[in-house]
Amino acid sequence: QWDAARDLYLRCVDVDPCYAPAWARLGRIYHVIAKYLPSGTKDGLQKAESAFRQALDLNPDLPLAHKSYAQLEVDLGRALDAIRRLIPHARGAADSEFFAGLISPLRYCGLLAASVAAHRRAIALEPKIRTSVQHTWFLQRDYAHVAALRVEDHPYIVGLSLAEEGRRTDAIAALKTIEERVKTRMGDFACAARTLIEGDADTSAAAVERIVSSGFGDPEGLYYLARHLSHLDRVDAALQLLERVITGGFFCYPAMMSDPWLEQLRTTSGFAGLSRQVEEKYRAAEKEFAALDGNQNLQIG
Repeated sequence: QWDAARDLYLRCVDVDPCYAPAWARLGRIYHVIAKYLPSGTKDGLQKAESAFRQALDLNPDLPLAHKSYAQLEVDLGRALDAIRRLIPHARGAADSEFFAGLISPLRYCGLLAASVAAHRRAIALEPKIRTSVQHTWFLQRDYAHVAALRVEDHPYIVGLSLAEEGRRTDAIAALKTIEERVKTRMGDFACAARTLIEGDADTSAAAVERIVSSGFGDPEGLYYLARHLSHLDRVDAALQLLERVITGGFFCYPAMMSDPWLEQLRTTSGFAGLSRQVEEKYRAAEKEFAALDGNQNLQIG
């Protein structure tokens, strides 16, 4: 299905190479394929970035391109670049896409309250817009909000949130259904969550290993897996993965310092060095956000 969509957008830009929205949608589908399919490659990410840049060259104010490009930038470790680009566009904007595009970069930089505020601005302009705020809620341990979402859309975080809310049986049944139906990385995420809830540590850790060894490179997703391994008492593997997460540009300091699942790591000497790196990046992002009048632009406070 995604391959067919990519081919359709390739035909669109071939017919009309000056139509910026087609380039933006092509970039998005390249990104999705590279991120979620086992066949995805770094070449796909490069193609996605080229398509987004082409879209913005044609129309520098195209909201769709800005939002989708921001989602790629966070995966490439450039969340702060996305914030720098989007906040000036969001200033006085009447399009929800600019605010929706800020939600992930702000979260990656640890600015969780700002991430939720960006979501609120987005839905105030377009109540039906889909955003990534569910991941912000998850990092805030607002499991009630996440558990209210469809498991099919976000199996890992919704499944674990259901369990945290005391609905273990519902979580296990829903995740098992997804495993049986989906044979991509999403299925492995569902398996990792289900078996963790069931207490099958070895099978859960094996599912995590399949995801990591498949070439999965999403920094936030890898953070979930690092905390997952820590919760399973795989401390060395969790530390190695957390270091990769930080190098990849995910430095959500508030979550890392308060998450109960990372308690095993926070007592190690290795974590102390990593936490200093994360705090330094987080404080720099706070200063940058303030310099951009982020609170004012997102109507915080």
